[in-house]
Amino acid sequence: MRSKATALILGDLYLVRCFGGTDVPLVIAGPDPTHVSFLSRYARRTVTIAPWDRPDAVLADLERIAATLAEPPVLFYDNDEQLRFVSRHRERLAKACRFLLPDAALVETLSDKRRFGVFAQARGLPVPRQIASREVEGPDAALARLRLPCVIKPDLHRGWYAHPELFVDGPRKAFVVSTPAELRERWAEVARHVQDFVVQEYVPGGEDQIYSFHAYVDRAGAVKGWFVGKKIRTFPRVAGISTFLELVHEPRLADLGFDIVRRTGIVGPMKMDFKRDPTGVFHLLEINARFNLWHRLGAVSGVNLPMIAYGDLAGVDAPAAGARSYTTDIRWLALANDLRSFLRSYRPGGELGWLDWLGSLRGKMIYDTFQWDDPVPFLSEQYRYARAVVRRLAGVKAAT
Repeated sequence: MRSKATALILGDLYLVRCFGGTDVPLVIAGPDPTHVSFLSRYARRTVTIAPWDRPDAVLADLERIAATLAEPPVLFYDNDEQLRFVSRHRERLAKACRFLLPDAALVETLSDKRRFGVFAQARGLPVPRQIASREVEGPDAALARLRLPCVIKPDLHRGWYAHPELFVDGPRKAFVVSTPAELRERWAEVARHVQDFVVQEYVPGGEDQIYSFHAYVDRAGAVKGWFVGKKIRTFPRVAGISTFLELVHEPRLADLGFDIVRRTGIVGPMKMDFKRDPTGVFHLLEINARFNLWHRLGAVSGVNLPMIAYGDLAGVDAPAAGARSYTTDIRWLALANDLRSFLRSYRPGGELGWLDWLGSLRGKMIYDTFQWDDPVPFLSEQYRYARAVVRRLAGVKAAT
């Protein structure tokens, strides 16, 4: 009897839980053995590998893991650093693992905001106008080519959050500027920390107008499974990280997603982010060619894209019957960050009161870390948080 291929997961807890309750063998690998994904009840085997800044050592570690398995494992990755690593070492990795990526040039283009803007405009994709900081002589030259308001964001996400002085009010993915003075000030501030960045015309509307199209596309270009998501809240309120998410049925956006898949030739796992303007037009913001945190919500709602990818790459039947059918009555919540955002932004701004916020949390819910039948990751996270608070209080007491 043929052995079942292992899922080799380099990603976060949500990916591990997408395989919970299945008979797929899992190996969880990463450089931090204290990461919450290692603590899941589904993580039957965990392996500590070298840090990502030592790619040759990481390659050797992954090859050693694969050599212990009867079948080449299916590889799962969930951030841009891991995506670029797999893509740049695809020839060697493909001898040990199974994965499906767009061609190397497309991966590099999608991972770089500047290159993506040029790529999208050349193909007539519905992206906002943008320029790269390296293309103009400062903010005043940018103002001659773009209309305010604008957003400023890095070419590459890697290292962006390593500059805490930029994020005094929370981990923003971008900065919105509305006046020439704001653009000049923020331009200078970002330029002190980030060498290359882009300035893009801002699409009006709140973060609750950001939608995403998620899919897994096989080698022949066929979409094997898909769903559409919508943000409810973020932290911070503008250009922040996701705190509250839901799936929606939006046929126009699904059609647009399918069209962009055809026009770009993308394969494998992917996510397209869009923002809907007040007239109802969807503007494409970015495309990511990797797995992401939405997949856990998709899985519990009927479309398990990691399992569909596993079935395609391992050559086995996967639960793809719901590939075009999903429910919209379950939401994903990162409670701690959602509460922070409510207290710091939504409530002071008059957008939500206590009753409104509490009322929004009713109904079926899954959480970023907490899960009744897999409690250790959540308990570990709370223990670490409590220790950090104690250390901070001790430091304050010592200083006084």
